[in-house]
Amino acid sequence: MFRSPDVFLARRYLRPRRSLTSIITLLSVVGPALGVTVLIVTTAVFSGFDREIKQRLLGMQAHVHVYPQPAGWREEQPIISEPAPIFEIMETVGLAAAPSIDDLVILQFRESMEIKSMSGILPEREALITDLPASMVQGGYAIAPGEILVGSPLALQLGLRIGDRLLVHAPRRLARHLEWSEGGGIEARESDVVHLPEEVVVAGIFSFGIHQLDQNVVYMHIDQAAELLGLDWEVATAIRGRLADPFHLEQELAELRRQLPGFRVVTWQEQNERLLGAIQVEKNLTLFLLFFIVLVAAFSIAGTLITSVIQKTREIGILKALGLSPLAIARVFVYQGAIIGLVGTLSGCLAGFLIVRHRNLVADLIARLLGREIFPPELYYLDSIPAWLTAREMINIGVLAFVVCVFASLLPALYASCLQPARALTEE
Repeated sequence: MFRSPDVFLARRYLRPRRSLTSIITLLSVVGPALGVTVLIVTTAVFSGFDREIKQRLLGMQAHVHVYPQPAGWREEQPIISEPAPIFEIMETVGLAAAPSIDDLVILQFRESMEIKSMSGILPEREALITDLPASMVQGGYAIAPGEILVGSPLALQLGLRIGDRLLVHAPRRLARHLEWSEGGGIEARESDVVHLPEEVVVAGIFSFGIHQLDQNVVYMHIDQAAELLGLDWEVATAIRGRLADPFHLEQELAELRRQLPGFRVVTWQEQNERLLGAIQVEKNLTLFLLFFIVLVAAFSIAGTLITSVIQKTREIGILKALGLSPLAIARVFVYQGAIIGLVGTLSGCLAGFLIVRHRNLVADLIARLLGREIFPPELYYLDSIPAWLTAREMINIGVLAFVVCVFASLLPALYASCLQPARALTEE
C-alpha cells in the first residue's frame, strides 16, 4: 500500500527508540494531556456548581418577589396590608402566589442564642412556591402556630430534635423603644409594655442541600410570625410567585411591573445577583488562567520539534537533495505536532472524563493524603462536589487544544522547510 513520504517520515520520527528524543516526545504528549484534563475537570465542576446552585435556589426560593415600596426612612417595616388583590393579579399573569413575613429573629435554645432569618409561611400555599415539602428530613412541613421548621445543620449545631422547645425573640420589636431624630441622635422611649419571646416547638427538620441557607433560615407559620413582630394577621411583607419556566420570565415580569406600579418586583436572579455573578466571574477567570497550561504544553511541543529538526538537519538536507519539496518537509513536522496533539488531547479527554465521573472518590483520596477536607460544605454551600459535563464542552476543549498544538508545530516546520540542502549536508 502506497504511503506519502511525509506521513511515513512523521511516524518514523515519533517511533520510540529508547533515546533522549523519545523521552522528550513522551513528555510533550503528557503536556497537552494534563492541560486538557485540568480544563475538562474545571469546566465540569464549575458548570455543575452553577447548575446545582441554581436548581437548589429555585427549590427553596420563589421565582418572583413582590415587595411594598417603603413610604420613607421613618417607616418601621413596609407591609402589604391586603395581599388578596395581588394574588389575583399574579395568578392572571400565570404565577402561583403565596404570602410571607420575613425578618431577622434570635433563636434561644437553653443557653445558646443564634441570629437567623425567619420566614413566616402559609403551609397550604408554600407547597405551590418552593420544594419545602420534598426537602423535609424529619417531621412535616404543614406547621401550625406555635411550631417551627429548622435546617439540618442548625439542628446538628444546637442538638435539636423533633419536639424540642425554642424561644424566638424579635429584635425589631425591641428596636421600637429607640427613636432616631433627624439630626442623627438616638432617644429611648419609655414604655410599660414588655415584649416576651414566642415559645415554639420544633415540628420538622429540612435540608435543601445548600449548607449556608439550611444553616440560616427557619420557617414559622405566618400568623405566628405576625404575632411575634406585632403585626396584624393576614398581612405580608412580601408576596412570592412561581413560574413554569424560571429562566424565561421577561414577559410575565413586564406585565407584573405594569399592573403593580406601587410595588417592587424582584426576580430570583436579581435576588441572588451577587452569588451568581461571583460564580460566573470565577469560572471565566479560572478557565482563562488554566488555558495557559495548554499554551505551555504547545510550547513544549514546539521545543520538541525544533530539537528534532536540529538533530535531523543532515537527513532533511538529503531528502531535499533527493527532490522532496519544502512543503513536504514542512508537512512532516506539522504531522508530528498533529499526532502529538491528537494523542495528548484524546488522553486528556479520557482522563478528564474518568476524574469527573469518580470525582468524589478522588476528593476523598486527596483528603486522606492531605489530612484535611478539600470541599467543606460551609464554604461551598453544597454537601458534595457537583459536576456537569456535556459532549459539546468536551469537544470544544479537545478541538481547541488540538488546534493550539498544530499551530505550535508551524514554526519548527517553517524552519525545516527553509533549510538549504547544501548547508544542511555540511552540518555536524
